Amino acid sequence: MYLFLMMGKTKQHKKLVRLAEKAELCATREEAQKLIRKAEKAHAKLEA
Repeated sequence: MYLFLMMGKTKQHKKLVRLAEKAELCATREEAQKLIRKAEKAHAKLEA
């Protein structure tokens, strides 16, 4: 069970890194806001 939880956290951390990379290349405010919402969800999963 512990390994499963750790893998979930690893996945969410990788997702946050990918979102940060995409945020660097954002062209519009709407894109940035969408990425921020996704990052907030991933961060919430890490906190749980």
